[in-house]
Amino acid sequence: MKRFTSIALVFLLTGCAALPLSGPVRIGPDLIPNSESEAIYYSPSGPVDGASQSEILSGFLAAGTGPQNDYSVAREFLSESLRAIWNPNLEVLVQRRSPELVIGSENTAQLIVDVIAQLDAEGRYETPPSGTTRVLDYEFVLEGNQWRLSRAPDATVLIKPVFEVVFKDYAVYFLDRQKRFLVPEIRWFASTAATGTKLVNALLGGPSSWLAPAVMSAIPSGTRLSFNAVTVEDGVALVDLTARALVASREDRILLKAQLDATISQLSNVRTVAISIERTRQEITEPAADLRKFGARILVVLADSGLEAIGGSEASFLSEGSEFFNRYPSTGIAISKEANLLAVLSEEAVIGTSLANPGLNVVSMDSRSGIRDIVFDRQGNLWTFSTTRGSNFLAISSASEQSKVSARWLAEEDVLGFSISPEGSRIALLVASGQTNRVMIAGVIRNQSGMPIELSPPIEITREVANPIQVSWVGPMTIALVNSTPDSTNAILVSIGGTSRTISVPIDTYKIVAVGPSSQLYLLTKSGQLSRFTGSNWSLVREDVKALEIVN
Repeated sequence: MKRFTSIALVFLLTGCAALPLSGPVRIGPDLIPNSESEAIYYSPSGPVDGASQSEILSGFLAAGTGPQNDYSVAREFLSESLRAIWNPNLEVLVQRRSPELVIGSENTAQLIVDVIAQLDAEGRYETPPSGTTRVLDYEFVLEGNQWRLSRAPDATVLIKPVFEVVFKDYAVYFLDRQKRFLVPEIRWFASTAATGTKLVNALLGGPSSWLAPAVMSAIPSGTRLSFNAVTVEDGVALVDLTARALVASREDRILLKAQLDATISQLSNVRTVAISIERTRQEITEPAADLRKFGARILVVLADSGLEAIGGSEASFLSEGSEFFNRYPSTGIAISKEANLLAVLSEEAVIGTSLANPGLNVVSMDSRSGIRDIVFDRQGNLWTFSTTRGSNFLAISSASEQSKVSARWLAEEDVLGFSISPEGSRIALLVASGQTNRVMIAGVIRNQSGMPIELSPPIEITREVANPIQVSWVGPMTIALVNSTPDSTNAILVSIGGTSRTISVPIDTYKIVAVGPSSQLYLLTKSGQLSRFTGSNWSLVREDVKALEIVN
């Protein structure tokens, strides 16, 4: 085997394709035109006469930047027998650095790829453990005195900056089990005329295994597109479903439309969705409210004077309760506006009382030892977590009904903190792991009354974060991590099933939360300083904060 690093290969994989081009895109066999005429693509070049094996392979890899017409340019590098059956959509590998190319002695080659992320055929984004490599095998054949690839894996390989241009993250919307809210799951697809079709097929295919036990779909199982295409005419996405959709009740059809509307309306050329079943147009009533919106999120802080709303005018439900907090010194608070409940984490127990009149009807909600954190979910249940092994999570309803939330996979884990997603169907957990910590995301499984009873097997995210010390949801698809090392502290905003970005924070940052429709970020330091993020830096709001909470 002959091993070398090709300058041409490096160039082709990092920047040879011209960007951008505008104008209409040619229609391929499985692509449907839309009304957008300014799609932006890389424009890779096809093979040149007399190209060597390494040049053919380099050109083929570079053509992975051009998804238009079902990667028609990349297919020009393939043999006649492979061209029609090669499936570039089966897998996408995002590489850390330029790959190593190994040319064999008998018309073979290998590509060694240092993988930092990968997509599966359904657009799910996964970050593998650091140091993961993949070896891709290729073979060459002469056709008309020109080298072509007779073997290539069903995959495309891209560096991260190119991936973030060619692919875009979209939310596919399912429903919580009580059918109150839409629950997003991120999927990644190349921006082509077929994106709408891929989004609908992803929705019809259902949620990922970790999320599935916690959500549902109003679209009957087994429903498919009757014609595998979603077309757009004058801003209206036309979705034609198979007859299986007819079994949906009238109420479920409203929710079905809400799922499709929320999913497809992310495309810039779509204003609304028209639904047909086997070519027959369906008149479906619009939902009474946008199921993606969860109402105002208000930041409440506990200071020397008691409770106070920050940055919002809707504080009529709130009482300072200074006398109550003098009696029950607190290290944490949880608030349910809907249930008119205030819970405080005191030294001895979790104490509950009236939010409008703290001190009225004081009850002990959880007297277990080692309570580490308390949180109200959207359904008005108080979650508590005890560090005592075998005890773990307990959910307490506003009527004082208790439910132990089981999770076998947590039996040997040490949970340091947790946060519930805005709609209550997902939970983020910070778990101790040796010298560092891990962040896990699991689905919240509830019974018919909405009480949480179990956590689904989780997925792990942010494998390369050095040492997360705090986690909180700051949006429907995003969590904020406080990452602390001996030398620095920063905040990392992570999209669940997507990418992340880092922002600087003070060295003693303890917690980050978000409020308002624009997810305005606030942070609390260990010394009690509350600051607001202004887009490039943090602006001090006040200095005497003991605890904070987001009220939905």
